Amino acid sequence: MRVLDGVADCAVREPLFESLRLALNYLGEDYAPAYFHGIAGTVFRAGGICPCAPTCTSAMSLQQMLALLGYGCEILPYDEGSADADMERMIHAVRNSIDNAVPSLVWNAFAPCEWGLAVGYDETEKAFYGRVPWREGTDAYEKTSWDKAGEEAGLVGMLAVVIGQKTGGIPRRQAEAAALREAVRHANDTENADKAGGEEWVFLQGKAALRRWADDFARPEKERGPGDAYCLDIYASCHAKAGEFLRAIAADYPGAADVLSDAARLFDQEAACLQRLFPLLTWNSPWGADADRNARARPILSEVYENYCQAIDRVASALPLL
Repeated sequence: MRVLDGVADCAVREPLFESLRLALNYLGEDYAPAYFHGIAGTVFRAGGICPCAPTCTSAMSLQQMLALLGYGCEILPYDEGSADADMERMIHAVRNSIDNAVPSLVWNAFAPCEWGLAVGYDETEKAFYGRVPWREGTDAYEKTSWDKAGEEAGLVGMLAVVIGQKTGGIPRRQAEAAALREAVRHANDTENADKAGGEEWVFLQGKAALRRWADDFARPEKERGPGDAYCLDIYASCHAKAGEFLRAIAADYPGAADVLSDAARLFDQEAACLQRLFPLLTWNSPWGADADRNARARPILSEVYENYCQAIDRVASALPLL
């Protein structure tokens, strides 16, 4: 049995890149939540709206993020034809990494169809210990069967990502500019926009996703589902860091500082609107259709959309000034 002490609790309710941030900080880095999630792009993402949207709209993969930060990694793949062998290989690799005091990212370990951070194991109970973003304010680690990843590994073709050696550092200015460019591209992505409103539901990105979210709740018969609650959970936490990220980098770009600060103010307003939606759309709000709830949610969602659009447009106008 080996359990790493002192892996910090999650500061952002986002399982993918927050797990990675905790792992790297445990290894000696000092990434603040807003800066890390700004570089990763989670502070700017919106998609769906559906239960898988926060995971499906990532600006980059874990491997790409690790490479950006100067780290190598080992991908533990999964194939149905070699499932048992793949699982054995993953468990051995994650245990070996923990023995070397390096946490690992494991798929579907502590939250359904999401990445989690494995920080310990118990060979007798065949279990991993780890961090999840739904247990804020506690030092206790979550515990789960170490083969749980196999239950949903077919969705991503991976079981785990083991962090490798550090070979370089992050090119900060390059990474910051790239994050802002990708934020603008994503927000204005028109994927499936021409099919929205048709007989079949389609996945939308950025502005289009938030616009439809507001429009959906204009219908009294609209049912609040798990996608509404999960997206609100993730986006409220992530987008609350967008303004902080922009203010943190603004001073390094004097020509764009005022524009970035204005964008930060608009993102703050968007985040405040998302917080106002919690009694209406999160997990303990009424399920199904509720005409009164929908009537109250719709104008707030419209404010979310308007503030997001204006904030992104301000970021776009800052790009030539960087």
